[in-house]
Amino acid sequence: MDTIIITFENGEKKEYIKGVKFSDIIEDVKGLHKHEILCGKFRNQIVNYSDSIVKSGTLQLYDLNTKEGNKIYERGLIILFESCVRDLLGKDTMIKISYSIDRGVFCKIEKKITDDILSKIKELMKDKVKKGIPFIKIETSRNEAIEYFKNIKRLDKVKSLLYDTSSFITLYKFDGTYNYVLGTPPFDASVLKYFDLTLLDDGIVLRFPSIYDNGKVVKYTHHENYYNSLKEYSNWANLLNISNIGELNESIIKDDTGEIIKLSEMIQNYKLLNIAEKITLNKSDIKIILISGPSSSGKTTTSKKLALYLKTLGLNPHQLSLDDYFLNRDDTPLDEDGKPDFESLRAIDVKLFNSQMEKLLKGNKVITPTYDFILGKKNYNKPIQMNENDILIIEGLHALNDSLLKNINKKNKYKIYISTLAFMGIDNDNRMSMTDIRLLRRMIRDNRTRGYTPEHTLMNWENVRKGEEKYVFPFQDEADIIFNSILAYELGVLKIYAEPLLFSVKEDSPEYLTALRLIELLKFVLPIPSDTVPDVSILREFIGNSYFEK
Repeated sequence: MDTIIITFENGEKKEYIKGVKFSDIIEDVKGLHKHEILCGKFRNQIVNYSDSIVKSGTLQLYDLNTKEGNKIYERGLIILFESCVRDLLGKDTMIKISYSIDRGVFCKIEKKITDDILSKIKELMKDKVKKGIPFIKIETSRNEAIEYFKNIKRLDKVKSLLYDTSSFITLYKFDGTYNYVLGTPPFDASVLKYFDLTLLDDGIVLRFPSIYDNGKVVKYTHHENYYNSLKEYSNWANLLNISNIGELNESIIKDDTGEIIKLSEMIQNYKLLNIAEKITLNKSDIKIILISGPSSSGKTTTSKKLALYLKTLGLNPHQLSLDDYFLNRDDTPLDEDGKPDFESLRAIDVKLFNSQMEKLLKGNKVITPTYDFILGKKNYNKPIQMNENDILIIEGLHALNDSLLKNINKKNKYKIYISTLAFMGIDNDNRMSMTDIRLLRRMIRDNRTRGYTPEHTLMNWENVRKGEEKYVFPFQDEADIIFNSILAYELGVLKIYAEPLLFSVKEDSPEYLTALRLIELLKFVLPIPSDTVPDVSILREFIGNSYFEK
């Protein structure tokens, strides 16, 4: 009898019969893991419960505390949730998985949800988890799938599948209903034990542990500004009939791309002008504008565009970046892995920054630094002195952190939080990840401006995300306003730049699976040429030829 050797991440080796099911391996080692294993990676391919392994090699196991396992968990939980809602409210109930919010996803439901209905949904979900209802994988032709979704009046699915060029696609059957999801769900519902539901005025937040929560469902925190911004942009997209990728593609086919680009840019510029007008009305008080947001949210372009608007309204803005206040490289603190910790506030010379800002507000002349990233040190070469109509614009990852400018009165500061609030989905079940859009932006910019390979950006992304969880997201509620930097059309433009980079990631690369997942995401959207993107657009910060780089 042929045998194979499986090597686990901890170096332990075990012998199995050739062709062993992944589910049997999981059963063999499940006592060694706190949480259920949701999938594995073998020879750089994802393996699921029903897959067989016929060769020796190294096997990585993923639970819900890993990015791979967490995505599988989320997919399964969404299918489970939708199944229970429709069991209770009717099979034709419209549900839209709209966007991520706090530690969960916001699910918009067309019918009125009461506390009693919410409790019944939760109990039914628990019951199906207890029964361990399976997710059954079914291969079918794309045309047959389109006909099926037409018959059940799921036009959102029909529109997305029209642009999938595959001859055959995978559906998943759960409790009698077929669905099309990006990626794979778990083997069955028994692993989906950790979840909770929070009722909002027009939907439900389906909550589950993130990779940072160690299997715990944390208490829901409502971010009112964030929530209202998402609702506003979602309503705007519905009015323009571009609430999903299929509808955007229809606009591209009709040659309405130019109009979508103009409308997207206009609403963003209008929002920024409103912010500038608010600041100008309070110019006697507001002396410092603080702009923060996660990586690749467009902080640099936004601060420069805001400066132009303020100039047209009679103010004289001075722009500063917190990056220029980095400690000299030799003084940079180390992270838990012994590497320079550039994501932490500890990497900023907070004492110098606070001192210089306080002096500026008192009317003193200050020589501010610019940071030389090649030499890893500050150069003092930028003199600033504040006059009557002068105002400071300071952008940076930590700009909203309470440890900065403690001694400056709150009324003298105006705080802006920038993020990519994705309001468009692939279809009603497959939402667009805000994080993925930022990752695509960063990968394109890193390659263009720094010559970084796609693998470099993808490999470092997890550390960037950890830093955001610690140092950016906790301060979003400190903002006076949230500015959405996403553009309705941008995925079509990013596709042109991102796909060649993603396809360059080789099969033996540790980042191959992430590249493959992003390629799968981009396949649904038609390409949009970049020549009509304005040179003052936030998108130009990433794809190049920005007015602000000249």
